[in-house]
Amino acid sequence: MKNTLLLLAALSLTSASAVTTIDYATWDGTRQPADEALIAAYNKSQSDVVVKYNLVPWGVYWQKAAAMVAGGSTYDVMWMNLDNFPFYQSQGALAPITLDAKTSAALPATRTSPYRVNNQLYGVPLGPQPVTVYINRALFKERGVPIPTANWTYDQMLAAAKKLTFMKDGKQIYGINGADLQADLEYGMSFYFGAGGQGLIKKTGTTYAASLDPVFQKTAQQLLDLIYVHKVSPGPQAATQQGYQMFLAGQMGILVQGSWMVSTWSQNKDLDWAFAPFPSENGLKPRPVVSAHALVVPQGSKNKEAAAKFITWMNTSTQAQRLLAQRGLLPTLAESYKSQYLQALPGRNAQTVFTQLPNSVVINSSLRSLKGLPEVLTVLSQKMNLAWTGNAKLPDAISQAQTEMTNLLKQSK
Repeated sequence: MKNTLLLLAALSLTSASAVTTIDYATWDGTRQPADEALIAAYNKSQSDVVVKYNLVPWGVYWQKAAAMVAGGSTYDVMWMNLDNFPFYQSQGALAPITLDAKTSAALPATRTSPYRVNNQLYGVPLGPQPVTVYINRALFKERGVPIPTANWTYDQMLAAAKKLTFMKDGKQIYGINGADLQADLEYGMSFYFGAGGQGLIKKTGTTYAASLDPVFQKTAQQLLDLIYVHKVSPGPQAATQQGYQMFLAGQMGILVQGSWMVSTWSQNKDLDWAFAPFPSENGLKPRPVVSAHALVVPQGSKNKEAAAKFITWMNTSTQAQRLLAQRGLLPTLAESYKSQYLQALPGRNAQTVFTQLPNSVVINSSLRSLKGLPEVLTVLSQKMNLAWTGNAKLPDAISQAQTEMTNLLKQSK
């Protein structure tokens, strides 16, 4: 009997030791319920792998990511954005991911190509996460503002924002979240590309140069004027709430944000929200930005094979794709699960998201080999932020950014 108990204990220890734990890390709290549901489903389907969810605040997240470069302990699967990808990949901090032919063929090439270096894939993109326009239909109706149509223009958006800025029951209602529309960041850049912009860094041969051209300057001025000239938005320094919080509370008429915010709106059952088309400029088609976030495997992971298997499941399995689409989130194979997505958001004009998706832009997708990209973009953001917070004139901020970016780019390869 004693020998039998010892044998069973040994078998139990062997079984426990055979289970691989994968640490999954993300900074995006808006997806937490969906991510936890995905992980629970995956864990249930596996007998030898357990995935652990880690939600890490944005600032702390990149401190943790620094461990990838140092070669210390790290997570097994991590979110990565395209601006930071060149640095981590160039430092050897990411492991190449090998996918089978069927999976590779299923993934959209436009979203995987930015994460390929020397014919090796270092990141598998999560579903497309486009910048979108949301409207509070109740406020539109109350103020007699026409609901936006497919040919909505920037001037019409501005006119709407002016009518949607008013006092109600002692509370200030604003037309739009201009404080979030800094022209060099993804929300503001969506207006820039729609106005004909081609990118803020130009590559000629093997050299790079800043290109803060007249389109960028005009777009930046238009967006900045929403705060300081037209006063249809609170400024960054005056705002006591973020734009999305005001929209959620029914105190903002138009919100430019990401498609991933859908789950947030369910927190206010009285919010009558819907998607709206991105406004056009000069008769051009809207070209909103798509955030090209991807899942990567740090080189320091001790479970690379299991991590790659989990990434494949997250991005291509029917179960994962349906779960996301049914929650109003775009899965990686978004076009194949369009019907489930639209069914999850009845009466919200969600078709707009798919109408604009083919013409959307991945920022800096052609600059993935530029190692100094994060530093260059940081300089631009710092200078533009001075203008957005009212601490510098916009032309001065753009001029300084152009000079400092060019100096950094001369040192970059």
